Amino acid sequence: MYNVAVIGSGPCGASAALKLEELGVNFILIDKQSFPRNKTCGGVLPFKVVEEFELNPEAFERPLLGYRIFSRGGVEVETSFSGEGALVDRAKFDSYLISRLNKEPVRLRVRGVKAVKGGVEVLCEKKVKASLVIACDGANSIVRKSLNMDYPELATALQYSFRLDNREIERRIGNWFEVYYYFSRGYGWITPLKGILKVGIGGLGKEYNRELLDSFIVSPRVKEKLEGAELSGYEAHRIPMHGPMKTTVKNRVLLAGDAGGFVYPGTGEGIYYAMKSGRIAAEVSEISLKSDRFDDSFIEARYTEKLEASGLLSLRDIDFIDTVLKSPQAAERYVKKLAKLNSLY
Repeated sequence: MYNVAVIGSGPCGASAALKLEELGVNFILIDKQSFPRNKTCGGVLPFKVVEEFELNPEAFERPLLGYRIFSRGGVEVETSFSGEGALVDRAKFDSYLISRLNKEPVRLRVRGVKAVKGGVEVLCEKKVKASLVIACDGANSIVRKSLNMDYPELATALQYSFRLDNREIERRIGNWFEVYYYFSRGYGWITPLKGILKVGIGGLGKEYNRELLDSFIVSPRVKEKLEGAELSGYEAHRIPMHGPMKTTVKNRVLLAGDAGGFVYPGTGEGIYYAMKSGRIAAEVSEISLKSDRFDDSFIEARYTEKLEASGLLSLRDIDFIDTVLKSPQAAERYVKKLAKLNSLY
């Protein structure tokens, strides 16, 4: 019997576990995979992540100055962070976060959860029971599905990896995350890492498939960046794009990270929101345990209060998909406005 079972040990689950460890709460961290493992992700850590979570620069692939944004019509603009962010390889970064814990995740394949007397049973090959569960098992959350909690339409993200000499990456892209507003209800990207370029697309709709990704990598600007690069990998994943769910607590389970929809709508940026929501879920779990209160109304009230104070629930109010990303033409107008604003400074 554990106080808390954390399901999923990506940035969200690892952050929840780190906070539980700090608070002295008895927990188990569960993941179906061993580490290191790959994850389809742009690997962007804005300055606020680096600063707030006191991350070791050794876990970074390269510093990040900001975003370099391209429109289909040829407009280009750079938006800089207030401080230096970072670009990360998720396989390495997630392993780094796990290494900060005093105990490793338990490798189990979770089939769901069910309410039992005095707690929650985690359904897997080993009997696990906890007073509370923090679901950090991603956009396709098995835990969320087992609670019959549906998320609106999920986006599809697809990504190629290319090997390229690091000096060429520095010359062609440098320390910028490149964003390409070429599509409706989504976008393309290039992430420069150490000797690797991650090139992907993500968005809502059936057109986001490998055929569209193949057309993206041969578009003139992208093709130029990839000249001489060697294809080394392909991966695909689902991501939420509509912001946090209306209900994030049910039957002693707190949904955090992608499982709860804590992602910036329209861009899919999620590492910061995953880490922040995971940590908050851990704090609320401790409050619940100390108060000996496990009813959903009590837990959700405390969770909502802390999420609102952190600004995470404001993600529900962002309408980036149906405004800026409504069409390439709408995105074109947006990038032109950014360029005009930049020219004033």
